[in-house]
Amino acid sequence: MRKKLFIKNVMIMSFSALLIRCIGMLFAVKTAGIMGAEMLGRFRLVLCVYALFLLTSTSGTGITVTRIAGDLFACRKDAQACFVRDRAAGFSFLLGTAAGLLMLCTSFFLPGDLFSGGAANAVRILALSLPFAAFSSSMRGYFTAKRKILRNSIEQLIEQLAEIAVFLFICPYSYKLGISPLFCAAAATCCAEIISFFYSAALLFIDKRNNLRPVKMQGLFSAALPVLLPCTASSTLRSALSLIENCLIPAGLIRAASHGGQAMADYGIISGMALPWIMFPSVFIIPASQLIVPEMSGARKLGQKNSIAHMSHRLIRAALIYSLIAMLPFLIFPYELAGLLGYPQRAGFFMRVLALLIPLSFLDSIADGMLKGLDCQKSYFRINMIESVLRIIMALTLVPLFGAAGAAALILLGELVNVTLSMWKLLSVCRISTPCPAK
Repeated sequence: MRKKLFIKNVMIMSFSALLIRCIGMLFAVKTAGIMGAEMLGRFRLVLCVYALFLLTSTSGTGITVTRIAGDLFACRKDAQACFVRDRAAGFSFLLGTAAGLLMLCTSFFLPGDLFSGGAANAVRILALSLPFAAFSSSMRGYFTAKRKILRNSIEQLIEQLAEIAVFLFICPYSYKLGISPLFCAAAATCCAEIISFFYSAALLFIDKRNNLRPVKMQGLFSAALPVLLPCTASSTLRSALSLIENCLIPAGLIRAASHGGQAMADYGIISGMALPWIMFPSVFIIPASQLIVPEMSGARKLGQKNSIAHMSHRLIRAALIYSLIAMLPFLIFPYELAGLLGYPQRAGFFMRVLALLIPLSFLDSIADGMLKGLDCQKSYFRINMIESVLRIIMALTLVPLFGAAGAAALILLGELVNVTLSMWKLLSVCRISTPCPAK
């Protein structure tokens, strides 16, 4: 493992992600003020539908390119990595197009009580962005394998700024044009993905001009399928189950509260106000969980078992210490934070309750990244399946009985099961039950 380069890339990604996330959170506060809690809840449902088709077209291709190209770079086969890059670019765009068409057709069959107020039209607009998002994802996977992290960070910053600019430009005219703020938010996301696509295409052109002529990789299809299929199936199935869960939660809240507007407002407060801020500190963990994939994959390819165990132990310990520190403000000052953001006091209550999610989600992110790098896609798939099914069962039982408190319990218990199973699998693979001596 190239330790200095890894730390440098983590710092680049962390700083850029912090900047992007700060901009995004300020934008989220502005969006919540424009939409209100009820409409914000409907928009979160729209994003769940979008996530299903987005992850279907991006999650498998991105990680496959990172894994295969990372292995080729580790073995000094750069020309074959360029061949993988070109094939992934074309395949991802076709896959994104197919996912977009399917999402467009699905939008006509969404339940009207949950996807009213322009929500269905927002889904149709977002479907147009999928080919562009899939292409960009495959290019990010390639440059992650190449350790060119700054390019990916710039792309994400451009995408974030473009989304904000388009939304703030369109939204003042929404009522004059007779369109919903949901439609404006979806249009902004779509435009941002198109701009990101052109940036990725420019990077591809530059990389093709500056690098070796691609050399065909024999057995690319057989090498890609064991990574592509489990990751895509896992993300698709987990997103589908997540969508079912996120539809069942407001439906259960409606039965518990006997008032559709208040139920959707509670859902908006939990998913659109409390959770985004609870997950904000993960801006420093997600880069490490992404960058560890090619490092683990390369170490596994070269048979460096001690290096794998050492990396795993260090990352888990760092994630645990940081997460416990990041959790404290939400436990001590939740209501002050909610008031500062202009949120209702109920958002502060859920921030305090869901603060326990921080250490769980951090450990889960690190474990998932390492399992992907260690070729444990099947275990990753099974763990996510177990969690998703359990969350649906709790959405059918806890939420109608206990309302919003049941929804919060569902989120915490589901993450607890996931991280427990992921850590058990990781420990069994890496044999890191005891600290490993530093090299």
